[in-house]
Amino acid sequence: MKTIQIGKKPGIEPIEWKPYAGETIVVKTIIRKGKRIQETAFYEDKVKAVPKGNAYIIGNGPSREGFDLNTLKDSGQTYGCNALYRDFMPDFIFSVDTKITVEMCENEVGKKSFHYAPALEVNREYSKGMLHLIPNNPHWISGNAAFWTAAVHGHKNIYLIGFDFREYGKDQNNNIYQGTANYGPRHSDAIFEGWLKQFRDFLKMRPYCNFTIVHDNPPEYLHHLQTGTDLGNSKIISYKEFNDKVLNQQT
Repeated sequence: MKTIQIGKKPGIEPIEWKPYAGETIVVKTIIRKGKRIQETAFYEDKVKAVPKGNAYIIGNGPSREGFDLNTLKDSGQTYGCNALYRDFMPDFIFSVDTKITVEMCENEVGKKSFHYAPALEVNREYSKGMLHLIPNNPHWISGNAAFWTAAVHGHKNIYLIGFDFREYGKDQNNNIYQGTANYGPRHSDAIFEGWLKQFRDFLKMRPYCNFTIVHDNPPEYLHHLQTGTDLGNSKIISYKEFNDKVLNQQT
């Protein structure tokens, strides 16, 4: 049987920016007499973030190896994810998987940074009030949830550091933290098309934001971020350009 789609698939529409106040989420689901009953609660935003300078989104791809993250602090706010806290504590940090979230809660990361996670994790006992909701959660990977949230905070100039959207193959450095606790082996050479699509879609959702990927050896696909109409809000620069023109750290 052939499935026929009637009409066009819904397109990606721009999101009008407005301050995030909080949202209503499901906090408990019970089954009673065969019926699913959901209890909800309104979670007020307690972060009340105000954008200052640029937004620097730190991924854990190997392309950022050797870059001094401390140079970012003077000219903007830092957003990172998962095990980044072991080496560098960003202003805002994200986790979506339970195992790494538990580790981060045990180490009280949420007392040193604003720690964002999905509603399911926020309501766990181990969170002890240290977790904040990913605002209007798009249910993306943690690194992509970071640049999503930077735009929710009101940032207009967003820089992505350590975003490769791929693994480089067997016996290669595929993640800064591969082989450490809560990171399994990584031997693939796949491009993460789903992660890349999230970014490409986001360029359309926030056409009034400028997105810059910092990369010294960008794979070919990073030169084709715009799909459909070219909105002109994305580009790639080298680390030297980033240092000289953005951070003003002359090398």
